[in-house]
Amino acid sequence: MVSITFTDIDDFQFVFDQLNKFIKIGDSVIGNEEELSLSVAIGPYDTKLCYQISQCIANCVSTFYEKRWMEQLLTSTYYYQDKDEIGEITSIAQSIGDGDKEDYPGAHRYTNRRDVLLQSTLSCIEQGGTILFDSFLRFRTGPYRALLNELVGEAIDEYKLEQEYQNFVEGLRILLRSRQSLQKKVVLVYDKTYQLFDMNGSLLTGIEGKLEDLPVGLTVDEIDSEILFPLLLLAPEEVCIYTDDSDEGLIQTIRNVFEERLSFFPYRMSKLFFSGNP
Repeated sequence: MVSITFTDIDDFQFVFDQLNKFIKIGDSVIGNEEELSLSVAIGPYDTKLCYQISQCIANCVSTFYEKRWMEQLLTSTYYYQDKDEIGEITSIAQSIGDGDKEDYPGAHRYTNRRDVLLQSTLSCIEQGGTILFDSFLRFRTGPYRALLNELVGEAIDEYKLEQEYQNFVEGLRILLRSRQSLQKKVVLVYDKTYQLFDMNGSLLTGIEGKLEDLPVGLTVDEIDSEILFPLLLLAPEEVCIYTDDSDEGLIQTIRNVFEERLSFFPYRMSKLFFSGNP
C-alpha cells in the first residue's frame, strides 16, 4: 500500500484523476478529499503499477511546478523582475526542453529531464508507506531541478542572443528607411548560393559604396558583405526573391529588414525571369 498526502487540492485532484483515467484500477485507488490523501493497493513486486503511479505524480510535477520553479529561478537566482522578460525566457526554456529547437546543441539533455524526474519518483513509490507530497517535492526532485537550473541558464543566453539580433534588425531597418533608393527593383536568387541581379538580368557584383550615419550600436562589420550590404546600399523599392528555402538564415534577416518590399517566388520561376532577359 502506498499513501500520498497533499496540502494543495489541485495536486490531489490532478493525481487522483490521472490514476483513475490512465491506470483504470477502479477500487484500488481510495481518495479522501477532506484529508487530501490517496491510497493505492499495490501487490508484491508489481513494478508496472509502481511505474504507472510514478508517471501520474511526475506528470503533476511537470504540469504544475516546472514553470513555477523556472520563474522562481529567474527572480531569485538571476534577479529578473520584469514579467514580460520572465515570460519570454520561460517560454524559450520550454521550447528548448520540449525539443522544439531541433538545432539547439545538447537539447536532448533537457528533453530527457522528465525521465530523471520519473526515476526519482519511482524510487520513492517502490519504498511504499506514506509519502508527504510536499516533502517529496523538496527532497526528491533535486536532480530534476538541477536540470531546470541549467535549462534556464541556456534560455537566458538564447534570450540575450535574440535581443541582440532584434536590436541588429531594428538598426538595419532604421538605416534602410534613411537611405534614398538607388535601384527601383532587384532580384535575389537563392539555391544553396546567393546571386543578386538587376531587372535586366545582369549580375550585380563588386558594388561599392559607403553606408553612412549608422544607427548607434550598428557597425559595418556586422553586416553580410556579399548580399545584405549591397541590398542596403541600393535600398531598392522592391526585392523579388526566387527560392525554395525561405527559412534560410540570411533570407530571414532580409525578410525582417525589408518587410513589405519583398516578394517571394518558387525557385523554378526564376527561369521565367531570365527567359525575358536574354
